[in-house]
Amino acid sequence: MTFEEIIQRLRERDDRVTRCFFFWDGPTLQHIEEVRKTDPMMAARMRKPVCVTCRPGLLKVLHSLYGSDHFSYEELVSDFYYYLISGDKLATISEPKALMGWIITTAYYFFLHEKINHDKGLDNPSLDSLLVANCDFEADESSVEARDFVADVIKAMPNRTYAKILDEVTLEVGQYKGREKSEKMQALARQLDIPIDNLYVKVSLAKKQFKETAKKMIMS
Repeated sequence: MTFEEIIQRLRERDDRVTRCFFFWDGPTLQHIEEVRKTDPMMAARMRKPVCVTCRPGLLKVLHSLYGSDHFSYEELVSDFYYYLISGDKLATISEPKALMGWIITTAYYFFLHEKINHDKGLDNPSLDSLLVANCDFEADESSVEARDFVADVIKAMPNRTYAKILDEVTLEVGQYKGREKSEKMQALARQLDIPIDNLYVKVSLAKKQFKETAKKMIMS
């Protein structure tokens, strides 16, 4: 089944294709083909999906956001599916071959938004589980040497937008805690003229790039 056909079947709410694409928990088509190379008879006996599945990618997204916390894949992905079909969002895909990447990217932002709303409902306005606004700079950050190293890493980060946001968050927000931190983040988002959810994502990506850059500097 081509990606064009999958998109059309999903838009038509074809139950068989929808269940396979989002919820298939058997061997993937790629795995079956790998098995076929060494054991054609076993591959022939394997349960086959009707189309490719995005379940492995969606599981990675959910684990990256929820960690080891318990979550209901069926419930969360069902919500995501209904989000996609409301307003016919799949119709916006201009290149069918990019379907899988589009799904994973869209799912990340959808589940991130859901996670943020969930944390707010638990009266956790600082959202430390996603933000980590202090960027894991531990107690020795107060030393001049540590502060200088942090500054050097931020200067060396290849994405200057991430570097600027990380610098702003570290200097302006990292010293605050709890609700006050959340209020500072809201103010910073307004200052940068970006949605607060977008700022959360950028801080997370900036933190990842900071760690990668710091590791390279230490090992060089």
